[in-house]
Amino acid sequence: MHISYNWLKKFIDFDWGPDELSDRLTMSGLEVEGQVQFESIPGGLRDVVVGEILTCGKHPGADKLSICSVDIGFDEPLPIVCGASNVASGQKVVVATVGATLHPIAGGTLKIKKSKIRGEVSMGMICAEDELGIGVSHDGIIVLDPSTRVGTPACEVFNLEKDTILEIGLTPNRVDAASHYGTAREVAALLGKKVQLPEVPEFDPSTQVSNPIAIDLPEPSRCDRYVGIYIAGVKVKPSPDWMQFRLKSIGLRPINNIVDITNYVLHELGQPLHAFDADRIRGNHIVVQTLNEDANFTTLDGIERSILAHKDLMICDGKGPLAVAGVMGGQNSEVDVTTRNIFLESAYFEPSGIRKTANRLNINTDASYRFERGADPHITRIAALRATAMILELAGGTASRIEDVQKDEHPWFEIEFDLSHAKRIMGINLTKEKIVSILTSLEIQVAEGVDKEKLMLLVPPYRVDVKRPQDIMEEILRIYGYNKVPMPGSSSMSLNLTQKIDTSALAQKYLDQLATTGYNEILSCPLIPETFSKDTTVNLINNLTSEMAVLRADMVYTGLETIEYNHRYKNFDLHLVEFAKTYHRSKDGYTEKEWIVLYLTGSARPANWQQKVSPANIYTLTREMERLESLFGFRGIFREMEENETYVYGVELLCGKTLIARYGRLQNALTAKREIKGEVFMAEIDWEKLLKEYEKHQVKYIPPSKFPSIERDISMIVPDKVSYSSLVTAIRACNPKLIREVGITDVYKGSRIGEGKKSYLVNITLLDNDKTLTDKAADKTMCRIFQMLEGDFGVEVRR
Repeated sequence: MHISYNWLKKFIDFDWGPDELSDRLTMSGLEVEGQVQFESIPGGLRDVVVGEILTCGKHPGADKLSICSVDIGFDEPLPIVCGASNVASGQKVVVATVGATLHPIAGGTLKIKKSKIRGEVSMGMICAEDELGIGVSHDGIIVLDPSTRVGTPACEVFNLEKDTILEIGLTPNRVDAASHYGTAREVAALLGKKVQLPEVPEFDPSTQVSNPIAIDLPEPSRCDRYVGIYIAGVKVKPSPDWMQFRLKSIGLRPINNIVDITNYVLHELGQPLHAFDADRIRGNHIVVQTLNEDANFTTLDGIERSILAHKDLMICDGKGPLAVAGVMGGQNSEVDVTTRNIFLESAYFEPSGIRKTANRLNINTDASYRFERGADPHITRIAALRATAMILELAGGTASRIEDVQKDEHPWFEIEFDLSHAKRIMGINLTKEKIVSILTSLEIQVAEGVDKEKLMLLVPPYRVDVKRPQDIMEEILRIYGYNKVPMPGSSSMSLNLTQKIDTSALAQKYLDQLATTGYNEILSCPLIPETFSKDTTVNLINNLTSEMAVLRADMVYTGLETIEYNHRYKNFDLHLVEFAKTYHRSKDGYTEKEWIVLYLTGSARPANWQQKVSPANIYTLTREMERLESLFGFRGIFREMEENETYVYGVELLCGKTLIARYGRLQNALTAKREIKGEVFMAEIDWEKLLKEYEKHQVKYIPPSKFPSIERDISMIVPDKVSYSSLVTAIRACNPKLIREVGITDVYKGSRIGEGKKSYLVNITLLDNDKTLTDKAADKTMCRIFQMLEGDFGVEVRR
């Protein structure tokens, strides 16, 4: 559902900007999924200003062109070549400056650039109506009033409208908010104010025409209220600009003034309306009924539909159907330019019948959306009067008296509300006065119950989702503010990261993430042979066997043992993970350390018809470390690790100065002891240090940017002593706001670049979350990166 910010303010006065309004509505249950800026002319005529033609002379190389000197408020006037026949010195004109993007009526876009026209420099364009998109005329340039001030933005001269449109993800139970009036009621409840309904006058009987259309409701269980007004002598034509702007802003296509008014009132008040060409109503009789036998009926979209007897409610005249009730009108009574008299319908239809018909016919309209969820039966008359007043204003004509046929009163819902029980369930001790104030702001009538702890409530029929005490509690909480409800004690789950972290659940979350990428969890025995005993290892006093005499001090032995076992059974492609402990002895006593350890052998992914076997390598583990950063909310530093007794080569992952993990290829001497053929890669993640960093770095959700990114590649020759991780860290530091990703796509070492050097091809992704990133801004960042690489690292950049 789309809600116009400016339109909403017509109902209620509030000071919240679009962002704060979005947050408030979301917290109250109307989730705002996004915002869109809408302008009456695309681009809003940015970089288009008022100019004054100082001089105007003939172009030396073209008879039909003129060379103008135009003052737009800059230090120097601009030279502009113009081909309009009516251009002359002294005129105030509209100038599109270099860099402006126009959206002409003919379609497409026109980017204004510095150019040469027949050898003469032109620094802009003097515009006609169709070139700006404000009209269709191309007879000549726009000549403004001489009093117009030079340099004034064109958007001010032409009073261009702009608006912020809120995209609300309305849940099915909140049809009461499916309009600007309904959303305004939410804002009013949050502010404790009153909503201002638009003026809906009754019409002077002395000026009324007679209503020739009779109304009959033979099936009140399907339609129990039907309001009709006959309006004679209307003139069907396009709607005024202001109405077209509002309809376009919320995604509707203007059709004509009559149809547009019915759509306008629908989105204003939430009540669907339909206008019939009154001269096409045969027998001057409207009957709301189901048919006695199956029939075919052509709806407004030009599709012939199969109508079921005794199933689908229809609006009929004296000879047959005119519309599918509550869903869509028919072609045989459509309002068009030939229409002179109309019959306006505003009704209440039973929701389940409308839902079944709309689903069966596969028609989803704004009307069916509201009727099938439960429209407000008390607003039918108000909506009809509101639309009639607008029709008389915008289309002319004379209205009849209003025909309001009502078979049912639709009473308000009665609910007995126990205050003490509600406070216990809600978990907050609100005063009775506060609860009454909230309920009153929601237009719920409050009366005293049989005792002081009970209230008798009357809920308006438009709140179809509020029928039980539990629903009342929800209403109180969402208006009071869920964020104000105190968190429960430590025995309950908390979303507050400052509270004690459930480490087991967090570990399981990471293990589950690894499982989705193909890892299998293992559980190995921490007891290893006594041959691994050292001064710092923990030895068992009463060991049962020499093969299980020592508690492991690292995860290498047990991991290789599992890999050997699997290889023995021809299972070579392994992705293993273990959450385990190591044990250590020192002069201060015994300690345990928790680790998450990953093991890789064989291929990173199996071969198939689309791709060959891809062997596992250190970059396979790097991808898992990047996922680790994402899950635990920190940006680490990857640093190359020197060869040691465990790893041939590897990488360390640091957060600041804290070593979080290390990973790489295990030494051949270690794998050979277990008779393992092929390379084995292992990653050791220090769980305790990771948790400490997790407590410091609260994970924040950042919505995906709606603006496009720019990718640039850098080919560079790097001294061997310079690590790739140090380059990445330095590149990111050049512009942390714009640089999103830094990745390596190619590495080369060989005779072509000389001894002691390596070649990298690095891909950089740049993105601005606030606006579309320009090539100029991207180039500026890339120049900064080039200077840093050459100056700080001695890198040779291939430009």
